[in-house]
Formats: sequence, C-alpha cells, structure tokens
Amino acid sequence: MSFIWTHSKRDQFILTCLTLLLFPLLYLTLELPKRIINDAIGAAAPNLRYLGLDMAQTTLLIALCLAFLASVIAHGLLKMRVNSYKGVLAERLLRRFRYTLIGRILRFPRSYQSRVSEGELVSMVTAEAEPLGGIMGDAIAHPLLQAGQMATILLFLFVQNLWFGLAAVALIPVQAWLIPRLQARINLLNRSRIRQVRVLASDIGELAAGAAILRQHGGWRYRMALIGQRLGGLFDTRFEIYRRKFFLKFINNLLTQLTPFFYFLVGGLLVINGQLTIGALVAALSAFKDLSSPWKELLTYYTAVQEMAQRYHLIIERFAPAELLGDFLADEPDAAAPDIPVQAALTLEGVVLQDEGGRSLLNDVDLAIAPGSWTCILAQDEEDRSAFSQLLLRELAPSAGRVLIDGTALTDFSQTRIAATLAHVNSAVHVFDGTVGDNVMVPLCTAPQEQLDGVALNEALRSGNSLDRADGPWRPANGAAELLVAAQGDWQRLVTITGAQKNLLSRVLDRRLAGPEERALQEQLIDARLAVRGRLREAGLADAIHAFGTDVYVDELTLPENLLFAISRRDGWLPEETGRLLAALIDTLGLRDQVLTQAVALARMLIEVFDAEATGSALFRRLGLPKELLARLRPVLKRRDGRSVARSRSRAADELLLLSLVFNLPASHFDGDFSAALKQAVVAARRGATAQADPVLTTGFMPLDETAWNPRLSVFENMIFGKIAPTSRPRREEIKALVVEILGARLDDLTLSELIRKLPTGLRGANLSPQLMEQISLSQAVIKRPAILILERALASHDEAARSRAFASLRDLLPEATIIQLEAELPQSGHHDHALELRRGRIVTLGDELGGVEEGEARDDLHRKFQALRKAPLFRDLSRQQLRMLAFSARWVEFAADSYVFRKGDLPDGAFLIYRGAVELIERTETGEVAFILRPPEGTLVGELGLLRNDPRRLDMRAQGDLLLLRIDAGDFLSVVETDARTAFRLIQNLIGYLDRPQ
Repeated sequence: MSFIWTHSKRDQFILTCLTLLLFPLLYLTLELPKRIINDAIGAAAPNLRYLGLDMAQTTLLIALCLAFLASVIAHGLLKMRVNSYKGVLAERLLRRFRYTLIGRILRFPRSYQSRVSEGELVSMVTAEAEPLGGIMGDAIAHPLLQAGQMATILLFLFVQNLWFGLAAVALIPVQAWLIPRLQARINLLNRSRIRQVRVLASDIGELAAGAAILRQHGGWRYRMALIGQRLGGLFDTRFEIYRRKFFLKFINNLLTQLTPFFYFLVGGLLVINGQLTIGALVAALSAFKDLSSPWKELLTYYTAVQEMAQRYHLIIERFAPAELLGDFLADEPDAAAPDIPVQAALTLEGVVLQDEGGRSLLNDVDLAIAPGSWTCILAQDEEDRSAFSQLLLRELAPSAGRVLIDGTALTDFSQTRIAATLAHVNSAVHVFDGTVGDNVMVPLCTAPQEQLDGVALNEALRSGNSLDRADGPWRPANGAAELLVAAQGDWQRLVTITGAQKNLLSRVLDRRLAGPEERALQEQLIDARLAVRGRLREAGLADAIHAFGTDVYVDELTLPENLLFAISRRDGWLPEETGRLLAALIDTLGLRDQVLTQAVALARMLIEVFDAEATGSALFRRLGLPKELLARLRPVLKRRDGRSVARSRSRAADELLLLSLVFNLPASHFDGDFSAALKQAVVAARRGATAQADPVLTTGFMPLDETAWNPRLSVFENMIFGKIAPTSRPRREEIKALVVEILGARLDDLTLSELIRKLPTGLRGANLSPQLMEQISLSQAVIKRPAILILERALASHDEAARSRAFASLRDLLPEATIIQLEAELPQSGHHDHALELRRGRIVTLGDELGGVEEGEARDDLHRKFQALRKAPLFRDLSRQQLRMLAFSARWVEFAADSYVFRKGDLPDGAFLIYRGAVELIERTETGEVAFILRPPEGTLVGELGLLRNDPRRLDMRAQGDLLLLRIDAGDFLSVVETDARTAFRLIQNLIGYLDRPQ
C-alpha cells in the first residue's frame, strides 16, 4: 500500500471523488422502483398530486420510469469511467513496479547475481508480478465503492423497515470474524506455492541449459524425476488451497443466503398482516440482493489484498539484497556531471578486500599508479584477478581503505561517471542478441530518446556531417557525428590488427543481404563478382562450384527453380496452390510424364529408406520433409501398383502429392537418381517457361540474373553466383577464404565494417566464436576512450602473437589512458611499463620477497600447499574453497636420497605431489631387474590411479636426491573425486592415457 500511495496519490484522490458521486445515483436506482410500484402503479385514483404537481397516473408512471432510466444510465456511465480509470492506473503502477525490479537487477552485485537463477528472476518480473496490477488499481477506490454501495443499500433498508436493516447486518459480524481466520491459512499456502513455483522455474532453466549434457550422458531420468517431485509437491499445495478456498466460499454463501430466508418468512407475514406494503418488500428483497454483491466483493478484496501482500513482499525480498548497489538509474545527466579526464591516476589507500567466506584477498594494500602508465599485475588465481578488477569497477566494496581516481573516492562517483572513466575487458563476455554493430556500439547508446537511421549513420561515417535521426529506443552519446566516426575508426583498426576481419567476413558470407537500405552495398558486391569468378578459375576452384547459367541444370536447386531460372521467395515446403500451378505449367510444357515418372521413383526410394519410426532422424529433418509425408505416400504408391490404366477419383490428388517431391527436393539430395534426360528437358523448356507460367506463380520466385543481386541467396552464393557442389564441400572454406581476400582488397574499410556490423550475433553470441566475442569486448572498451582500461586476461583464447598485436595497438588508440593488465603469467612480449604481483593479499614488485608479513607460519604454510595443489592439472578446476580444504588436510613428507616412498605391492594409502626434488618410478621384472624408469617432473601427482582402483602399487617410487612431497590422504582424495565431476572427468582422461600407452 505504501508503494501504491507513493506513486498514485493524485490519481487515487480523483478516483475517490468519482466513486463518491456514484452513491446518490445508486440510492435513486433503489428508491425509484419502490415509488413506481407504490405511487404510480398502486395509486388509488387516475389523477393525483405528486410533489406539488397535479398529473395523471400514467404521466407519473412515465416520469418515474424515465427518471429511473436516467439514473441507471448515469450510474452505469460513471461506474464505467471509474473502472476504466482503475484499469489504466493499475497498468501504470504495474509498469513502474516491473521497471523498478528490472532496474534492481542491474544493481545486483556480482556475488549476489551468481546466486540467483535467471529463470527465477524472469518468472518474478513477469508471471508473479502480473496479478499485482489488479490490486494496485483497486487499492482505495474499490473498497470505497463497495463499502459505499453497501452503506447506501443498508440505509435504504433501514428506511423501509428497522427489522429489514437489522436482518441485513445481523450476520455481517460473523462473516467479518470467520472469513479472515479461514483466509489466513490459505495465504500461507499461497506463499508456499509461490516459492515452489520459483524453485520449479529455476530447475526448468537449469534443465534447458544442460539439456545437451543430459542427452549425452543419460542423466535425464534423474532430472525428470526431480521435476516430477517438484510438480507433485506443487500439486499437493494447490489441491489444499482449492479445498480450503471452496470450503470458505461454501460458508460465505451459506451465511449470505440465510438473510433472504428471514426476509421471505418475516416480510411475508408482515405483508399478510398489513404492516408492510408489497412494494416495500419487493424493493427490500431487490436491495438485499444488491447488498450481497458489494459484501462479497469486500471479502474478496480482503483476501486478494492479503494474498497480493504476501506475493509483493516475496518479490521485494528477492530484489533487495543487503549489498544492493546505488541507484545509478537516477543519476544526473552527463551535462551535470564533472568532466571526465583524459588521463587519470589510480590510488589504493589501505585497502582490505575479503571474499564471501571472509578470507582476505587484499590485505592493507597501498598502491599508486601514475596517469598514462601501463601496469601489469600478475595474479595466478582467477578469483584474485576477478576480485581486483571488480574492486576497481566498484562491483565489490572494500572492507577498509579507499580507492581513489585523481584524488576522488570511487564511492563518490556516479555510475554514469564510472562507465565513462573505466573500461574492463575479460574473456567472460556477454553478447546481446542483435548484430555485431549493436554490441560494439553499446557504450555509445546511453540516452533513451532517439535512434540513428541506418542510411544517415552510413552517410555520417563517410562524410562526418550532422546526422538525421529517426524515432527509436536509443541514440549515441552526445549525438556527435565526430564521436561515431572516431569510434568506427577505432573499431576498424582493432578488427584489422587482431585478425578478426577475415574471420568476421567469413561469417558474413553465410547471411543474406535483403533490405532496401543495403542496396548500395549490394551494388559494390556485384562489382566484385567478376573478380571472384576470375580468381576461382586461376586457383583451379571453378570446378568445385555449380555456377548458375541459362544452359545448365543446377542440382542444388529444385526443379521449379531450374525451370524458371529463379529462386523461391519462401523457405520450406511450397504450398499446395503453388504445386497446382507448377503442375499445370509442366503439363503445358509437355514435361508431366517425365516429371511424374521421376517423382514416383523418388517416392519409392524414400519409402524404402525411411520407415515409420525414422521421421525424427537428423537426415529426415535435413531433407525438410513434412512429418506426415511418408504416411500419405504409402497408400498413393499402393493405389498406383494396384491398377494399370484405370482411373480413380483420387488420381489428381495423388499425382500432385508425388509431384511435390520433385518441386521441393533438389537433385543433390538424391545422388545420381535424377535422370539426365529430365534435366536436359527442363533446361530446353526454360526459355518459354516464364512466358507460359501463371503470373501468380512467377511472383513467388526471384529471377537469377548475373548482373543483379538476389536477396534469396547468401552473400557467398551471390559472389560465386552458384552453389558449392556436394563433392566439393571440403573445399568450401578455401573458396570462402579466397572470396574474403577479394572483398578485403576491393572494398573500402567503411563498406567492410558495414558488412561486419550487420552480422547477427544470436542469443548470447550463439553465432560467434569465443575469439570474436572477446574482440567485441575489447572494441566496446576502446571506442569509448576511457581514462582507465582494465585488461583481465583479455583475448585469452587468442595466440600470443595476436594478443601482442592487439595490445600494441592500444597505445596508438588510447595514448593517454592508464592501463592495468591482469595476467596469470608475465607476457613474453610485454608492452607494460611496470610489473607487479598480487601475492598472499599483497601487491609487490615482481620478484621481490614479501617483507613485514604479519601472517603466522601456519598461514604461510597453508598458502604454500594451496599454491602447490593449484598447479596440478588434476585440481585445476577445483573451487578455492575445495582447494583450501584439501591443502589443510595435506601433509609435507621428506625423503633422503635413494630412499623409497613406496614399493611395488604396497597398499595405496595416499597420493603424492612432487613439490621439490626428483623421483624415479621403477618397473621391475619378476626377477627384480629394472624394466624401465620414469622420471616425472615437479608438480606431478603420483599414485592417484592406485587410490581409484584400490590395487597394490605397481611401481617403486624412489628419491633421486633430497625430496619434498605433499601427501594427500586417500579418503580426502576420493572425497574430492566423488563431489567434483570435473576432477573425476580429468582422472578418467588420465586413466585412458595410461591405457593407451604401449605396453
């Protein structure tokens, strides 16, 4: 109610005034029927005096009836206005509530966001919030309306007869006491139901994300059993709600119907005894009937408010974590914020940062980074790197100390200023559904007012002139053409330097350019088509392509497309009406018998290949066959086999179904099964086919013209003006690389970037490789020209040479930026000015020893074990908490030179991590002679497979010199394998590696 009142005080006041106007009109609709019966219809004389006027009985009847009609119409119109106003108000408040919730999602700290399911959030914002809208509109006006109607009706009943009024109110206190108590239990059940639905939504989201894993490993039965258990619990809860809800309605209806019982009994006796008029009794019964409705509405409103309050608080508590970030959505506009510096100094003063478990990630850190410098900070642990970058981005708050930018505390920055001052690049990139250009230009889309028209944007990028704008959801920051041109130029340089241009263009070749705004681009690509054809011939790749030609049958096109030398304008199976027009055309051209013979042959082949159970196979789906096609083909072929020349009523329909195979399936799907004679006949008939075809048919196909762009073909198919032959598909990438090379040489940079900008990304970047997604992240950071750039393992999936080229370009693109590079290892070709290391919560100069460390020896020892275990490949994917527990239980063991750690035949009691020194693993023959010796390097885990198999040791392990090992107890090791699937999978890989070795 606080939320409703805060955001709708004025509207609620207007609704209250409109509602109060209803009550006089309502009273008239109750009083006038009594007057009509008693004063007009029941008048003792044909002429009478009424309200000081002499009139006939009929005149009075007409006047009272007209007054009743007017009051009913006025009451109905005013009530309609009230209800409409409530509906609009409800939608406004619901829109504000949802907007607030979505805004809070943006303010979730990362630690909290990682604990909340996306499916749960979506469910709360959409489905759970939907019922709140009704109560938001009804909050004040609805109870006032119903209570006012009830009071008006009760007043009328008391005016008619005191006992009528007392009978009407007699059971109201009972209902007012009983109903809330019955409703309280229903409210608790509703709360439980909402929580169960949330858990179910989370499970469904997780199931959808991991569906492929379940199919691969067979875990769907277990997961579906869990879903069944959730649904069963939800069913039980809802059943209990229904049972209690309908019992409540039964009690309420029973109590409500007791009053009419007394009205008929007592009122009838009073009328019989002459103590009450029949008109008064009828009016009283009518009034009480109207009284039950507002009373039920009040009770319903009470129960709805209780339920919605529960729902509201359940939603709010999920969207109000204690560490919620500040409301940056309410920031002042950019013009009101301080100017963003080109250079910025970064300072950490006594910063203490802890993780969720209370472990110190940074411990009393003092650090000063000069403006314009490049500092590389080494942190081997991914969590340490992530925590440090989140600290600088204010995603994590320090427990003590301050982070300063140019002397101003980071806590005093608005989020708008943080977004403009700092940029962060890492490998965990989120790509929005849209195009590459949409995602790269995200930093420039800051104001929800206007959107650049695509054509105007291209002109601005080419000329730098002012921009024309079209209505839309966003506009570039400041609306400056110069900013867009600079950003586009930066992006072009990055794409070229990182080697992404060829990769992106290769993906662009697989999409279609069909929009009218792309006409200029299409014309430039058509100009490059001849060069592509020439280069293909020079490279000896022309034979790999089935080029479109007026005298050639292309197997990758369907028969109608070959006949009309055009591409179908629609994807999928052609409609039946198009099939009829095609059948008439081939009949006119004299091809029907040949085509029908071919269609029958294809039908028999399909029936032979696919049985009734094969309609779900990948091959069946790839052919694009309708699921019911085979079931329809079988009786058609039986009817053809069962007659010679005899006609049947279904012959026309049967032939049309058979012809649909040839009309929709290209010859490339049937290796060598399309007759050469039919192909030659189709090519021969091509010249007159278009002229004789029905105009309705030809409009469904896009003509193939070597001098024009065909929007039904991909960019790649347009450039080669043909299709890749099925036998040449392995050479497809080679041909694409050649086309990309030609485009890169013939098209200017803006045209190339325009092609790349329109590449669809898919949901969460499904159409992009990890390398391309990382390049988008780097581009987003560079084009906004930040004062501070944080590179957290940026471009990690690229090779070292590509990373080095990209980082080298940053100094040219951002000459004055302060760059902080977080790495696990020191880059070989580093571009940094300084190198630091994040070690045990301290930042020290690379290679320096920690001085003045206050931790005790036990903590240092635990850290040493932790670092040793983390370097072992088997434990690479363990969480920090699992590694800490494993390090705590592990023990150091020392061995002198030539001593044995274990011998062949010993029972395995632990695994050993080689920390310092050299060992020999010796295989001996039955006579004791050495068969072979293995010398694993430091950091190798030895003896883990013996723990898994629980077999005696098969080798001797001997120290070559002084040896220091980290021993992991068998029980601790097996507990890790049992609880961490990734570690178990790595162990299986190691086991397979042993089995694959030659014996």
